[in-house]
Amino acid sequence: MIRFRPALRSPLLAGLIAASAMAVVNAAEVPPGTVISASNIDQLKTQTFEGHTIASLLTEKLEWRIRNSGMQMPLAASKAVPLDPRWVKASAANAGKTSINKAECRVDGWGAGEPFPQIDEKDPQAAEKIMWNWHLGQLVGDISQVPGYTQLLVDGKKGVHAEPVAEFTRYSMKGRLTGGNTVEGDGSERGRQLLYFKAPSDMKGLGTYTVMYDSAKVNSVWAYIPAVRRVRQLSGGAWMDPVGSSDQLQDDLEVFNARPCWYPEYKLLGKRNILAVSASKTGDAIWNKAGKTFAERYPVMEDKPPYWNIVGNNYEVREVYVVEAITPSIHPYSKKVLYIDTKYPRIYYGEAYNRKGEFWKFMEFHSYANAADGDIRTTVGSVIDFQRNHATISLIDTSTWRTNFDAKSTDFSLQALQAAGR
Repeated sequence: MIRFRPALRSPLLAGLIAASAMAVVNAAEVPPGTVISASNIDQLKTQTFEGHTIASLLTEKLEWRIRNSGMQMPLAASKAVPLDPRWVKASAANAGKTSINKAECRVDGWGAGEPFPQIDEKDPQAAEKIMWNWHLGQLVGDISQVPGYTQLLVDGKKGVHAEPVAEFTRYSMKGRLTGGNTVEGDGSERGRQLLYFKAPSDMKGLGTYTVMYDSAKVNSVWAYIPAVRRVRQLSGGAWMDPVGSSDQLQDDLEVFNARPCWYPEYKLLGKRNILAVSASKTGDAIWNKAGKTFAERYPVMEDKPPYWNIVGNNYEVREVYVVEAITPSIHPYSKKVLYIDTKYPRIYYGEAYNRKGEFWKFMEFHSYANAADGDIRTTVGSVIDFQRNHATISLIDTSTWRTNFDAKSTDFSLQALQAAGR
């Protein structure tokens, strides 16, 4: 039974609520396979998909992209994302045992999995806890290696003008779910990352080695410069710097790539349903390195201006938290708005605003669940700079991706960076 508070019992308001409910009930349900586009968005907005109006499933910026930059959203029936049972068990064990230690910039009581498996939206720390869940609880495996991915540089008028190819490996030192111990080493490190470019020739060997800490200490980052065969340590603010000549900051990798305490403030704006890609296509259906034409090589992308629209994946209904992240004063952005899955730590979209508060960049990441290894894998990532009509599109070769293979932390070091660059 629905009970209205006394303030809602006026005949007029009650009539409006009833009319609104009837409108949803009577709205036409669109079938899976429907493609939302600029040509039909006005007709579809009042119709429903899986019981939700299309209008309610579109964020302001998604609708703006559909209307103004050719974005299309093919719809698919929603399916539950399978989660690693080890991660589920470890996350459940954290309930009531973890707390944010702001002074030390860490979560006390955390071992592995999601540190805060139960989020109370009324909790003043709800938004911070969601971000710590993202930072510590991602389902990426204890070691994850992507031997091949590209970051396409895309001009909105002319198309793709660069296709650098790189290899990326991340090794977790804490929060481990395999091997018997959740911590490796003395506990000071969160993990290690190794990135180096394989092509084109003028970038081959260029790479970075990163040590991430489980404290307020900023990442230690070293870069290898093949031209001089030297390693250089980067500044502590490198996490806010651009990635090469791309549209991404280091902080934009997977939408949000900072330790939560580096941001001064978070606001939980609410919880809602949106359309997002959580069951992406994989392999050659994303990036076919043998392809000769645009359509063959980038089958998931649209071969017409602005060239960065991803049209080959289907969108499902996902429930998300909407979190506003306020940046430090020296950050290029004033804030990010993040759309984070409520069932597991996954960010589908990010909106970045400049220091004047103006909309600047839109970020979108697609993924699928690799049930065999228990990890969630990114297949496509886009960072679109609408102010300069340019984008960076990451396409991942999932056929060579490896998770939880036999490796040691000592395999990832400055020496490994130098060896990879030669």
